[in-house]
Amino acid sequence: MKLARLHFMTIAGLAIFFVSMQTRAQRSFTTAYDSSRKVTLEGIVTKVDWVNPRAFLFINVKDSGGSISNWAVEFGNPLELEKNGWKSNSLKIGDVVSVEGVLARGEARQASATSVVLKASGRKIFTPVVARRPPAAAAPAPRWPNGHVRLGPPPGGKGYWGTPSAKVLVENIPAKPAMNDDGLLANIADIDKVAPFKPWARALYEFRQRALLTDDPIARCLPPGGPRQFQMPYGFQFVEQPELGRILVLHGGGNRNWRIISIDGRPAVAASEAVASYYGTSVGKWEGDTLVVDSVGFNEKFWMTAGGLPHTEALHLTERFSRPNLNTLRYEVTVDDPRTYTRRWTGGWTIQWVPDEELQEYFCEENADPAFNR
Repeated sequence: MKLARLHFMTIAGLAIFFVSMQTRAQRSFTTAYDSSRKVTLEGIVTKVDWVNPRAFLFINVKDSGGSISNWAVEFGNPLELEKNGWKSNSLKIGDVVSVEGVLARGEARQASATSVVLKASGRKIFTPVVARRPPAAAAPAPRWPNGHVRLGPPPGGKGYWGTPSAKVLVENIPAKPAMNDDGLLANIADIDKVAPFKPWARALYEFRQRALLTDDPIARCLPPGGPRQFQMPYGFQFVEQPELGRILVLHGGGNRNWRIISIDGRPAVAASEAVASYYGTSVGKWEGDTLVVDSVGFNEKFWMTAGGLPHTEALHLTERFSRPNLNTLRYEVTVDDPRTYTRRWTGGWTIQWVPDEELQEYFCEENADPAFNR
């Protein structure tokens, strides 16, 4: 009996541990940190955790009573830090640093740094990364021999689509609601400016907002289905295979996820015939220089954008991709889900080309280290 009880307790303990680790993965800043709680820390570096998707440094901080506690300080993503010249050895064990930042929600000894300064030299390191946009190019969009616009690199070149002009999908209306990059509304009263919700969908969206987006499936490393795939960090890439009648979409921020768009002339698929998935079943055709894609067959396991927009398996997306010049991709999506919204509605944004680079390897995994059981 005691052995059975011990076995049960061990399994329960492991389950709690793994659930707690999974809920951290890919969590948004809004979910993890309280920007109204500022903190200044000074201490000795005990460890640098240079691990995807977040880099952390750990410091021993002495309080006014002389007690020492170890703090975890998040200071960026290794991929972006390395692009800006920082390395894992830019900071060494034993260095004394001063940190300014914001506290994590709850009682964890964790913070997100806005500034990290080496006390010995006064040098600021790991400065916050500003999204880089390539300069506007006069170069025309590259084309295939048949005249269609290339959605990928020019012949012999390389590159991918990176920074989106919007991090959240909302309806295209003159007065768009104010929200942060995680999709959290500045004013909860602006819900009706986001999309034409049906009552149940509005209530669910409001619940997700008031819960600070803690139930976002992205936090469990699930794929970014729907329009969200074009708003993820680390970009995406089109691999066009006209000889096979298809276009592959590869996601830099989605565990090597891919999506297939058929362009072989087949008719659009009926929703009742599609197998429900994160990216749906997509059939495209060219209308001049615009690729128009019809997608149906979505499951309900994802949020189609940051902020918590709901949908059902009745979701039908019509996407329009156009490339007016080398550096710009225009994306427009019409959302048709009669179970969730009172009418069809449209949103969109532009995405900037990142030339002469390939998508970097990225996997959704948390800093799985005992130091995070705090």
